[in-house]
Amino acid sequence: MGLSRFVNVYYASNLLLPLLYVAFVYVPLRSSPAASPLHQPGFTQKLTQEHEWSLMILLTYLFKVRTHASLDESLTKFFMHLKVLTLALTYTASARTSLWLFAAYSVLFVTVQPPRFKGASYISPLNPVTMSDRVRVPKRDDDREAVWLVAFWADWCETCNFLEASLAGLSVSYGGEGGVRFGKVDVVKYPEVAREYRVDATGTSSQLPTIVMFHRGAEVKRLPPFRGDGTVVKTKIDERGIVKYFELEKGREGMSFL
Repeated sequence: MGLSRFVNVYYASNLLLPLLYVAFVYVPLRSSPAASPLHQPGFTQKLTQEHEWSLMILLTYLFKVRTHASLDESLTKFFMHLKVLTLALTYTASARTSLWLFAAYSVLFVTVQPPRFKGASYISPLNPVTMSDRVRVPKRDDDREAVWLVAFWADWCETCNFLEASLAGLSVSYGGEGGVRFGKVDVVKYPEVAREYRVDATGTSSQLPTIVMFHRGAEVKRLPPFRGDGTVVKTKIDERGIVKYFELEKGREGMSFL
């Protein structure tokens, strides 16, 4: 999907607020670097403490970025690492100033939430009735040969929300007339549907989101998959992985497992 969704008060405020560190800590300390513990040699003796901490946080972020499900998640986690860094640096320079910065971050966390995706989408919300009548035991003629890709999700699931724009984009690219049909089930509203399809909807679940492909009422494949002993295989779910695993680029006629 387009990048216009990132032009939002959430992303702007999360980027601008850490710049308070530059205005109220970094710039004043540059006038007297010798008096600042941040500008003293760090553990390596070649970099200042400020540079060492910045490098450590950056490397931590880069190490984890490969596990992110989408650009939305990468940006959100970048802001989190940036806040941790500026708080740590500010505390070293001035504990009092760091409390003000922490208060500002707390207010931002409570008042400004990540935006929900509102772009084009061909994803049908499903409930127990429509899940049964359209997917499990199709009653309409146009549903009987349909291939469905159904996402089981919850509002509290961070990864589900990060994937929302990606799934919408896939529904536009591969859904529509004659294509794969996309649906989603809210496991908080309909826990009975989650139980029927062996999706753990508890707060500690490692199965959300779960994406299941159905054809003629039968499950074909799912992400994350199960091992032979019934345990869940920990899987990174992202847009590229969904396309490859479910062979969406081949279209209905080219899918090897149908």
